[in-house]
Amino acid sequence: MNIGRIVVLIGVLMMAMNSCSQEAPKGKLIYCSYSKNGHAGLGKDYCALIADEGKEPQIVVSLYNDCHYREAVKKTFPVTTAEVEKLQQILENGQVYKLNGYHHDEALEGGATYRIYQEYLSDGNVTKVDADWFGHNIKPEAAAAYATIKRFFAPWR
Repeated sequence: MNIGRIVVLIGVLMMAMNSCSQEAPKGKLIYCSYSKNGHAGLGKDYCALIADEGKEPQIVVSLYNDCHYREAVKKTFPVTTAEVEKLQQILENGQVYKLNGYHHDEALEGGATYRIYQEYLSDGNVTKVDADWFGHNIKPEAAAAYATIKRFFAPWR
């Protein structure tokens, strides 16, 4: 076995160990969003739950930002702490945290870039979960997490 193959094998094993060792974030969910950035002037859509300490939680829905074909829409809705807790449970049950650091980028024309992002607050420390991808050959877990988060936000869209 040549040295190049050994280096690649070590890299793959380290990535596998890292993804298996990720633990669920501790603390309270204070932010969660998903976004789709359409290329070629199709605009960016995102929804975000914002639950900062000491403030009333809210959901922001922002559609068609920088879209060449439609006017942008942005709305804000108050939500209960029960809704925040419901989303946190959905994220935990779906083990979305295991996607932290996932990045996939294929050389394609057109299409859209997808992103999921969360923040958790525990003892003054913020833990982030961030993943993004562009292409056809993405992890099935990434597509499933995106669909799950999008489904949560559907009533406000």
